[in-house]
Amino acid sequence: MTLKQLRYLREISRQSLSISAAAVALHTSQPGVSRQIQLLEQELGTDLLVRKTNRILGITDAGRAILAAAERLLNETENIALIAADTRNEGAGRLVLATSHLHARYTLPVPLRAFARRYPEVQLHLLQAEPDDIQKLVASRDADIGISTELAGKQSELVQLPVGPIRRSLIMPKGHPLSRKKRIVLNDFADYPVVSYHPRSRGGQIITQAFRDSGVTARYVVSASDSDVIKAYVAEGLGVAVVPTIAVDRRADSRLHAVDVTRLFAESVMTISLRPGTHLRRYLTDMIQLVAPQLGREAVERAMRAS
Repeated sequence: MTLKQLRYLREISRQSLSISAAAVALHTSQPGVSRQIQLLEQELGTDLLVRKTNRILGITDAGRAILAAAERLLNETENIALIAADTRNEGAGRLVLATSHLHARYTLPVPLRAFARRYPEVQLHLLQAEPDDIQKLVASRDADIGISTELAGKQSELVQLPVGPIRRSLIMPKGHPLSRKKRIVLNDFADYPVVSYHPRSRGGQIITQAFRDSGVTARYVVSASDSDVIKAYVAEGLGVAVVPTIAVDRRADSRLHAVDVTRLFAESVMTISLRPGTHLRRYLTDMIQLVAPQLGREAVERAMRAS
C-alpha cells in the first residue's frame, strides 16, 4: 500500500467517480490511476469500487470505510510537511482564503493589509465564491480558510468558528416614505419595488424565504450579485433593498437612508471555516485573529480539538 494509491482513491471520490477526471487532477494517465487502484484492491483483498463493464457506479461499503481512513492519513502526512516547513521558516508559506464578495469587499481589506505587513514572505491568495462553494473549496483543500455568511445552526463537517451575527438594513433613497416609519414590517415591502440579490445567492434565499413565510408578494425590479450594484440602483430610485449592514458606509452612501431590519430575517452568522485536523501554522491563526480578534490561537485550538 502506498500514499499514492490512497491519493488516487481520494481523488476518484472527489471527481464524482470519474477516473479520467481524477487522472487530469492528478496530472497522470487514466490507465495509471486504474492500475494503482487495482493493485490496492489486490493487496487489501477487497473491492473498493462498484464496477459495471468500464463504468464505476459507486464505492463499496469497505471502500467508504477505507476512504475515510485514507483521508485522515493523508491529512496527517500533509501536516507533517507543514510542521517541517514551520521548523525551517514559520513566517513563510502559502495561504489560500475563500470568501464571498461581501466579505472580500467590506470585511477583509484592513485585516489583509495588516497580514501582508506582518508576513511579507507568505503568498496570500483570495478566492471569491458563493457561500456553499466556499465550504466545498475548504473541504477539498483548494482553500485553507473559508470566510462566509452561514445560517445560524447550520451543520457542517468543517470546523466552524462563529465570528458574529450579520445585521441587515433596509436601504432607500433619502426622503423615501419608509424613512418616516418608526417600525418597518415585511408587509411594507409590498408597496414598493424591490432591488434584491440573485435568488440563488445566500442573501437572496434568506430574503425570499422571509417574504414567502410571511405571505408577502414582493415586486422585484432588479436582481444583482453584489451589494455595490444593489446600492447604486437604490440610490438611483429604482426601489428599496435589504443588504448586510456592513455594506453600508454612512459617508460613501450619503444618498441612502438605512434602517435596521435584522429581526425580520433568519439569523445568519459570519463564520470562519477550517478542515478538521489542519496544522495550525502561526500565520494561519494570526489571520483568523486579524479578522476576529476574539478568536485567539487557544480558541481555535479548542475548536479543532472539539471537532
